[in-house]
Amino acid sequence: MDIWITGIGSICSAGAGSNVLYEASLKSSINIRTIKVRSGKVKSDIPVCSVADNALDIAKLKGASKLDRTSQLAFVAANEAWIQSGLNQSNHDPSRVSVIAGTSRGPVGKWQETYERQISGKSQLPSLAATGTMASLSGSLSQCLGVTGTSLTLSSTCSSGASAVGMGATLIKGGISDVSVVGGSESVINEAIISVMKSAGLLGQDPEYEKTCKPFDVGRNGLVVGEGAGFLIIESSDHVEKRNGTPIARLSGWSGGLSLSGKVGVEESGKGLAKTINETIAMAEINPAEINYINAHGTGTLLNDLCECKAINEVSDLSKVPLSSIKPITGHCLGASPALEAVLSIMTLKEGEMPHTTNLRRIDPQINLNLLKDVPQRMNKSNVLSTSLGFWGNHASLLFSSIS
Repeated sequence: MDIWITGIGSICSAGAGSNVLYEASLKSSINIRTIKVRSGKVKSDIPVCSVADNALDIAKLKGASKLDRTSQLAFVAANEAWIQSGLNQSNHDPSRVSVIAGTSRGPVGKWQETYERQISGKSQLPSLAATGTMASLSGSLSQCLGVTGTSLTLSSTCSSGASAVGMGATLIKGGISDVSVVGGSESVINEAIISVMKSAGLLGQDPEYEKTCKPFDVGRNGLVVGEGAGFLIIESSDHVEKRNGTPIARLSGWSGGLSLSGKVGVEESGKGLAKTINETIAMAEINPAEINYINAHGTGTLLNDLCECKAINEVSDLSKVPLSSIKPITGHCLGASPALEAVLSIMTLKEGEMPHTTNLRRIDPQINLNLLKDVPQRMNKSNVLSTSLGFWGNHASLLFSSIS
């Protein structure tokens, strides 16, 4: 039994819609704004990739107005994927549809609101007891879509969205679900969280804000925080055929793991991620040389990019495969990034044009990969690999293939 993808959806700083994300990646369209962040007694401007209010249209989504922004972003992306799949107009058993959503930080907006009401002496809103839970992400999506299968919010830091895809696929393979709504969402344009990331030395700097995030570049010095959501509808091939659905791609392999490398979690040798990539390729029953494009995690931090390079070089023939990162376009959306990158990977497979890494001018001589720079390139529509890394050693990879 194959796992087929029948719908994709996204929202990020580029705008709402999977086509919008793809076009922004091809055209190097970066939407940056700044927020004031306090460090000690000094406030400074920090560039972020945030979602414009006019892109977050939740008026038509029942029950979304009182939810945390993380759930609102998820609603927009998942709704696009759901409609594209045709399940909104197809007969299906709601108890056989699962919702698995990934996030690194959860409903931080509601936690902050709870705290601020408490210290200001305002009465607490009873609704915060539910909307401030991690499960509000998957629970609200299930309620919105009217499905009653397994509903779960998971966190594996910055690999959360990919972990959600893998878990949803495992439920289908195990016969528990016919359909899984899978992906990730994150909204952390929050002064406290960004201040913590700044103190950890994770944020990049550049006098031209749009050029701050530059993965694999010799001058890279950190990431830009983003917000957004990406969701996929995945189904068993039997279920798609039974309802006369239209698949757009196949989820042919997935795997995840953890490196015992402390809080930061990036293993210098890359061997943990390499093992996960090899497991993903083995599940797909292809050779590494059959992969046409790699959408890398590529955060623009010194350590992450170098370790990811080492991991890819650990896998036979993989360093020859064209590779790029879209973090300069979306920012680093933490747990949502793997899901957005999954959407981008599927769009690349569907349309046949590989995005380059925006802001990559001088390749770090230590990064010996087949990096796409300057302009997009055409590809054969066959197989696309997406990789993810996160704190506490979490990592994951997904492999998408054309429907044959």
